[in-house]
Amino acid sequence: MATTRITLSGPLFDGHAQEAADRFCAEITRELAEIGATWIKLDTQRMDKSGRGGTGRAAGGVEIVGQGPNWVIRGGIREGQYAWPWLEGDSKRNQSTGFKGYHSFRRTRLRLRRQAGPRIGEVLQKYLAEMGGAA
Repeated sequence: MATTRITLSGPLFDGHAQEAADRFCAEITRELAEIGATWIKLDTQRMDKSGRGGTGRAAGGVEIVGQGPNWVIRGGIREGQYAWPWLEGDSKRNQSTGFKGYHSFRRTRLRLRRQAGPRIGEVLQKYLAEMGGAA
């Protein structure tokens, strides 16, 4: 009779890799949400289809909310100042007024998808050694 004993050790087996992966996800999603919110706020400077000039108040309605790896960019409503669903072009009111919206959130989402890869790779490098990968 033969007995074989296998001992598994290292970050993949002691939980350190999962902890590092969780920290990586939390950091990169928060950072990308902050970048996206900044782009949307900058985009509000072009909101001047009325010819009266933008007030800049719509930027105040952009916020990021969440925790851990779950961060979202949200645009709110403040009566008399801004209504992000309408500004984005997603409300019922857009159908009746003919205003199609600025699509700031939509364009930012697409831009982040195209441009986030290199930044994700940079942040991942900080965590690879902890995960048991190459440093």
